[in-house]
Amino acid sequence: MSTSATIDGSVLGRKFEGIGGVTSNGMTKLLREYPADQRNDILNLLFTPKYGASFHQLKVEIGSDANGTCGTEPSHMRSETDFDITRGVGLWLATEAKARNQNIIMDAIRWGTPSWITDNAKKYLYYRNFLQGAKDEFNLDFDFLSSDENEGDFNRNWVVNVLRPGLNSDGFPNVKLTGADSTTDWNIASMVNSDSALKAALYAINAHYKQDSPDAAKNCGLPIFDSEDVVAYRHKFSSALDMAHKIIRSYASGRMVQYVMHPIIEAIYDNVPYTYKGIIESAHPWTGHYKIEPALWVVAQFTQFFEPGWYYINSGCHTASEHSYLTLKNSSTGDFSIVLLNRSATEETFNLTLNNLQASSLHAWQTTETSQFMNLADVQVNSGSASVTLPPYSICTLTTTTGQSKGQPVHSIPESTSFSLPYQEDFESYSIGKQPKYTVDQSGAYEIAPGGKNGGNCLKQVIKYSNKPIDWERRATPSPYTILGGQELKNYKVSFDFLMETITDTDYEGYVLLGARCNFAPTGNVPAECYNIRIFHDGRWQLRSAALVLQSGILSSFALNTWHNLQLSCRDNVIQVYYDNQLLTETTDTEYPSGHVVIGSGYNIVRYDNLLIEQIDSSTPIECKRFKELDERIEYIGSWAESGSNAKNYHRTLLTTSIRGDEMDFTFNGTSVSILGMKDIDCGLADVYIDGSLIETIDTYADSTKYRKSLFSAYGLTAADHYVRLVVKGSHSTDSTGNAINIDAVETIGGTGLIDPVHTPIRLATGESYTGTTRFKDISIRKGIS
Repeated sequence: MSTSATIDGSVLGRKFEGIGGVTSNGMTKLLREYPADQRNDILNLLFTPKYGASFHQLKVEIGSDANGTCGTEPSHMRSETDFDITRGVGLWLATEAKARNQNIIMDAIRWGTPSWITDNAKKYLYYRNFLQGAKDEFNLDFDFLSSDENEGDFNRNWVVNVLRPGLNSDGFPNVKLTGADSTTDWNIASMVNSDSALKAALYAINAHYKQDSPDAAKNCGLPIFDSEDVVAYRHKFSSALDMAHKIIRSYASGRMVQYVMHPIIEAIYDNVPYTYKGIIESAHPWTGHYKIEPALWVVAQFTQFFEPGWYYINSGCHTASEHSYLTLKNSSTGDFSIVLLNRSATEETFNLTLNNLQASSLHAWQTTETSQFMNLADVQVNSGSASVTLPPYSICTLTTTTGQSKGQPVHSIPESTSFSLPYQEDFESYSIGKQPKYTVDQSGAYEIAPGGKNGGNCLKQVIKYSNKPIDWERRATPSPYTILGGQELKNYKVSFDFLMETITDTDYEGYVLLGARCNFAPTGNVPAECYNIRIFHDGRWQLRSAALVLQSGILSSFALNTWHNLQLSCRDNVIQVYYDNQLLTETTDTEYPSGHVVIGSGYNIVRYDNLLIEQIDSSTPIECKRFKELDERIEYIGSWAESGSNAKNYHRTLLTTSIRGDEMDFTFNGTSVSILGMKDIDCGLADVYIDGSLIETIDTYADSTKYRKSLFSAYGLTAADHYVRLVVKGSHSTDSTGNAINIDAVETIGGTGLIDPVHTPIRLATGESYTGTTRFKDISIRKGIS
């Protein structure tokens, strides 16, 4: 197969304004806590020109303490008189980016809104103080500013009559405004076409997750930005090529001259929403482990070969489902670069006719799933013609420029990812107002404060009901909590000392919360999916599984403004709570097999001190091993299919079937096992066998969708190899509407975990014939599922 293109370098298109990324919602917080060596290597891979991803642009969130998607970014102003521009990590990251690339483009955008902002004058103060604080404290000058709420309301009068003139008079005339950051429409185009004042106030119009634009946008006379769009999912190289296709399409079809991916890095726990996407995964600051995804080098196929200020050549820009190309030229030097993309399963030859482009040969760089950013032999240009053949599923850049490199970490990447116990924190090593390491706030604000149990520092949740921020339009913020630790933590106990201050908000019900085995932090105003103990301001207590109350009672000895101790212990299926060193309650449950620690409260002031996460005893294993359901050591028989890339599923994958007799088979070495999956109103029954014996018929029905739940758990097995079969019954309980079985992951504890299968899968226990086929044994078959 072949693709032909005639590219005329004498006819230039629009000016290129960069490829960048967003840091927001706490998704960069853990990066700052990495060991210095690994942190610097990561930052170099992100921002150093012609070294790694080499981003041209960085967009930071203007914090509000509201949850924007998967966490909060602290606000620099929690009241009209409060100001601390050093809160959060966005401006820290911007400083690090600027140190590596002085020409990097800086942009900023707001998600939620502090509650004190009740008019445009206060709103302007919030924006102006952010820009001024960034300049004064971090020596950062912002190039762009999104003019209103991210993917929310766009107020024309605010932009034209307040924001633009205010910035002009307060020393920020060079900050360019963009709008309207919508995911639903291009109304901004018709607005600027009919409103000269708005058009004069804005530098560019933009949209999110759109690579096409209407004629009204293309002809409005302003640049068009794709100011937030996808970054690659981490489990499929095809997703990295999809990202490349969107970058090309955004100009070839939409004439958008800037592409911004979200997030720029995934430095956050993968049990929060919208994760498992990014070019670098860095969620293990305690060891320094991180992973460079092939998608980083797909980004480099663009960013290392042209820079902001170059011009597109329209005749060299084309998008199609499988074969696309993008051409840019430096109008000053005559240099040019051509990006070629092959998303098909066969080789593709690109035959290029180069008119008014001077080159006798072109340097070639190529990325595939197995070999990234390889410098190939030069491609010869003969009489203005060049030809290059791309392998299946690949991207290649031809260029007249030099200096590109596949940058390598200077320091080794640690292998271990485990969160070591015991972990103790007395909060004495931090400055007042800062966030402690390893915490990722989902709501509220957990900061270092004076007033600890022994007169030193403590951790304090500082957002009260009276100054609760206004939610981002696209998701509700839950009651305050923060998470820390490792997803692999299974059998452990966690404790802290706490003091609940007097409730100052009238009629507000305050509480303190301690959670364990947080398996998922869902969206919306709902609690973390974990076991948790809550003690309310009036002494009532509840042991919960997420929001479901398992046990409850009243503490006669509880008092406000008094230090108490709270401990939560999880050992296999036994959950225990201790209050002031006395056993308060105990129950058994298997809903949550493993996960992080949760520290929480209502929107009331709580102080925490002497946090301790520790092993239960020397004979009880702490950690589990988690394996995604697509692991090659797990066999599937029958009609299992992957059901999309929902971010609420572990690693954005889920296997599902409803056919009687379909099987899931695996062998593991260890003493305990859990099968994780999704429960819902249409889910059914399955039999689970261990070593040939029927252990349990599981019912996966739930009255609402529940993600990453334990469908089955078995504890206390002998330390040996065990063969597990899950057989779909093709039936359901009375309340269910279907027979679906949804598999998300497998966890084992003790031993070595999953091992290669050495058995022949056993058919239905009834002896009925079955004609299903084994799926996913061949890696190519597995990858072919979408």
